[in-house]
Amino acid sequence: MERWALIASLIGLTAGAAAIRFVPLGTQSFHHDEVITVMRVIPGSFGHMLHEVKSSESNPPLYYVLAWGWARLFGRDEWGIRSLSALVGTLTVPVGYAIGRQLSGRRVGLILMAILAFDPMLIWYSQEARSYALLVFFCALSFYFFVRALDTRRGRDIAFWALASVLALGSHYFAFFAVGIEAAWLAVALRDRWRALLPAFGLLAAVTAALVPLITAQTNPNHIGWIEESALGTRFFQTGVSFLIGETGHVIAEPPRVQYALPAAIGVGLAVVALVFFGGRRERRGGAVALAVGLGVLALAGAAALLGKDYVVERNLLPALIPLAAVVALGLGTVRVRAAGVAVGVALCAYFLAFDIHVTQTPNLQRPEYRAVAGALGPARVPRAIVSWRLAGDPLRWYLDDGAMRWFGGGERVREVDLVGKPRSAERPANLPRAFRPAGVVRMDRLTISRYISSRPVLLWMHELDALKTGYGADTVVLDGPPASRLTLGEYARTAPSHELAVARAEEAG
Repeated sequence: MERWALIASLIGLTAGAAAIRFVPLGTQSFHHDEVITVMRVIPGSFGHMLHEVKSSESNPPLYYVLAWGWARLFGRDEWGIRSLSALVGTLTVPVGYAIGRQLSGRRVGLILMAILAFDPMLIWYSQEARSYALLVFFCALSFYFFVRALDTRRGRDIAFWALASVLALGSHYFAFFAVGIEAAWLAVALRDRWRALLPAFGLLAAVTAALVPLITAQTNPNHIGWIEESALGTRFFQTGVSFLIGETGHVIAEPPRVQYALPAAIGVGLAVVALVFFGGRRERRGGAVALAVGLGVLALAGAAALLGKDYVVERNLLPALIPLAAVVALGLGTVRVRAAGVAVGVALCAYFLAFDIHVTQTPNLQRPEYRAVAGALGPARVPRAIVSWRLAGDPLRWYLDDGAMRWFGGGERVREVDLVGKPRSAERPANLPRAFRPAGVVRMDRLTISRYISSRPVLLWMHELDALKTGYGADTVVLDGPPASRLTLGEYARTAPSHELAVARAEEAG
């Protein structure tokens, strides 16, 4: 390939990756985890941010440190805060070229770069105000310098591998699995380079030791208890589907859209067949290294789950995605299949791109549209209780008028009850007091808002509202009202019974 053509391809793929990440960046509203970032963790001082990471998060602090400064430059709205992840996700794409070239050559590098540019899973998390895009980026860098160190055996590449690995560990704890595999491999393959390896391993050990107190402080069964509600095998299957089409439509307890993954799975299968039966020595060696790291991450995560530390969920397994994508690129780029491999690669990327565009036009494949829900609910005219599924509580608070607060427990007199959930939630709940009469139903794609009003205030208790069942698992309640009737948390603390205040503080701490 001519030099100018290569440069044009690199620029074109990077620009395409940027466009599909940045252009629709504000299309979807924040979901629960993102609202925790913008509402709880990064507002306030730098010290407050670090305190919130320790007390209410389950990830290392690197992303939040960057997001804290980023938000002060670009704001905390959807486009502003997500643009950090979009930038990092875009930068990951040329790293893919470097990985593919190191494993085999330019053709594999360009194919891997194209896969990373349009893979829906990577785009999904390049448009999320969380740490996952940063995790993928630094794991990709770590994997690149790992492969490079195996080839060159130079101390400089070992040092760069250690630095990228440290940053990966600072982004997400699951990076430990990929970094651990790479470290063990380097320790054996480069054992005669111990003078270069010891400082690298020493740095990793020091950072790991520094993170241990934070991990201990962040241990909270409430953060991960929902994970074990589904079988481990089911979650690994969902991971495979999500790696091909992202977590589209899977963010509010709905099953993944398996049918959308089938065309991509066929392309992946053809790539593996090509690598096994037609791959040259270099491609097979590169495939073995990438497959060992990718499957190794999955295997170690599964082993940890069986030992009682079950954190297996699609986004936590992202360190495995790029090594596995490299296996696909190696199969499609092997010399002996030439045009056929490139054709399959083009078809696979074209399908990814078409599906990415389809997602932007299909609300049911996106995050729940909490902005539209808040708009349909409108400003509170009377004290009201908004009942929805648990992960909807904080996003609704974010998009409602300032002042809405989480219902912390006990009872409250309200004149309006709004149910936000599945279409069947439009049916009047049998246990809703008769004083509340239907006042309208709004249907919004996969969500329905059912409103009930009363001519007088009615005392409702938390257990009564929990029993209304919106359809997406355990419910939560947002208590809202006209500005004059709202209580701040401090005011609530002065008026609530002590046991309710304890619940309030526990909920606010996450």
